Amino acid sequence: MGRYVDEREHQPHPKPGADNFVRESFRQNNFWLRIMQEHALFIRLGLPCDETELIREAEKLEGLFRGLRAELRRLPHKPEAFRAFNDRVIEALGKIIDFKSIVLKKLITCRLGGSNLPLLIDHIRREAIRFRVILLRLQNGIKVPLAEQALQEEIFWLRIMGEHALFIAHLLDPSERPLIRQSVQFAEGFETLRLQAEDLESMEVPRAFENWLLPEKLSDWPLPSGFGDLPRPLVIPRLVRFNEEVIDLTKEIRDFKEAALQLIEACQVLSIIPPLLADHVLREAEMALDDLRIIGRKLSKVDYPQEEDRSGIDC
Repeated sequence: MGRYVDEREHQPHPKPGADNFVRESFRQNNFWLRIMQEHALFIRLGLPCDETELIREAEKLEGLFRGLRAELRRLPHKPEAFRAFNDRVIEALGKIIDFKSIVLKKLITCRLGGSNLPLLIDHIRREAIRFRVILLRLQNGIKVPLAEQALQEEIFWLRIMGEHALFIAHLLDPSERPLIRQSVQFAEGFETLRLQAEDLESMEVPRAFENWLLPEKLSDWPLPSGFGDLPRPLVIPRLVRFNEEVIDLTKEIRDFKEAALQLIEACQVLSIIPPLLADHVLREAEMALDDLRIIGRKLSKVDYPQEEDRSGIDC
């Protein structure tokens, strides 16, 4: 018997456990609603002053997510309350995803100036898309096989953390050479792990690669015969160590961001990084660690079958 766990495919369950549904709905909304509000603010601050229509739309979105945050604080911790609330958040996320897409399209077609980097807008749009997917999974009781879930979380956060390091390097004053060098080294470390995660994903979740090859227009339709006939996701012991490696590097950049925030607040570093942005990326590192530790606890509970020893040697 091989040392892996063959995970069974499953159908979505319409009624997830009430306690977990409420707990996870609150955890995700409590973190990401503030992040979305700040995204709208950061975009607005980076827009040219004559882009009045985009500025007004950003202000509306700031107010929308500020209101949702206030509503969350008053929300009863009951499944029916969170079902209705999640639906409103999903609708709001559709609006900010559309707005970010408009801004990004204008940037990459050279029709918008300002200080918003295209990759930054793509970065924060990915965060909004992921947040919406998380809520849609919760609303529909969709459970993801552990190998697939672990690698999705790791690949997502590895890219986010690596891009944070690049953004920091670009926003530091050129004279801050040691900090810039350290930021670039972090980016390289996260990129190395991200590529390794993609290797593991193709080994453990072959259908993820097949899905990547499908045209976008098939995403809303039943797949033709022949698609999906691949081995099911499997969890291997190597994934436990990989998750620990991702956590270790994320801890390092969390500490780096914390130190950078203190320097920025004390005006002891030359940069164009506002304290709120430094705090924003620090909070995201903390959320990454929370998500990765949740995955680590799940992986630690897997009972990996052992290979039979056929050598006849007592090791």
